Order: sequence, then C-alpha cells, then structure tokens
Amino acid sequence: MDGIPFLELVRRAELPDALAEQEERAAEFAPDPSPLLAGAYTYPTPLSVGHLLGGEPDSVPHGTGPGDMLLLSCTCGIDDCWALTAHINVTDTTVTWSGFRNNSRDWNHDALGVLTFSRSQYERSLRAALGALSAARD
Repeated sequence: MDGIPFLELVRRAELPDALAEQEERAAEFAPDPSPLLAGAYTYPTPLSVGHLLGGEPDSVPHGTGPGDMLLLSCTCGIDDCWALTAHINVTDTTVTWSGFRNNSRDWNHDALGVLTFSRSQYERSLRAALGALSAARD
C-alpha cells in the first residue's frame, strides 16, 4: 500500500460519504458538530484475526454478506457496532482483499480497489503485527 497505513486508505475512501452524512446530520447534533466517522475503526484483537490467514472467522459482524470477513472493528471494541469487512481469497502464493464494505453504512469503498499481497510476505507481516500487539499487552 505504498507506505500508507491501511486505516488511512480506508479513511480517504470513506471521507466523501462521511462528509455528506455529517452535513445531513448537523442539526441533530447542534450546537456541537456532528461526528465525522470516516476511518473510525481500530484493528481487531489478536484472538479474532485467524481468518486473515485463511481460517474460519471467530465471529462475523451483523449486517455482513456471505463471505465477508472482518478487517477493522469499531473503536468501542464491539464488532457488531461498526466494522469494515471484505472478501479474503487465499491461494498458495497470494492473499487478495476485495468487496470492502461497512456493516453499518452503505458507503462507497471502490477507491480501495482490490488489494493483492504476496502470501509469504503477508503472513510474515501479520504474524509480526500480532507479536507486537501481544508484547504490548503483556
């Protein structure tokens, strides 16, 4: 992703729809500004990412379609609240993410396109990230 964190790519893709929603809901939150929800996610806990390596998901957030897998969770920690999902296809040599969607909003994620990773590099990166998260929690 050319050095741009995935969460930032998601924020950029969601920004047009989030800004439109913010404007539509401004009166609801007046006099405070309505929240800007673009990219308002966190990475899932280490216990729920086995599906990123081709395994079965621990859970699937409500509002998802067939084959949707959790990529990002709500900042509150509840996946059903707000989640970004995608289809994950794992082959011997590649891992592909496609069909991005938010389980709570009908926002356009086409700007994310289809992301294809080298499987060996993907697995190394994911395991390193999980190790770092585990170490930070200990």
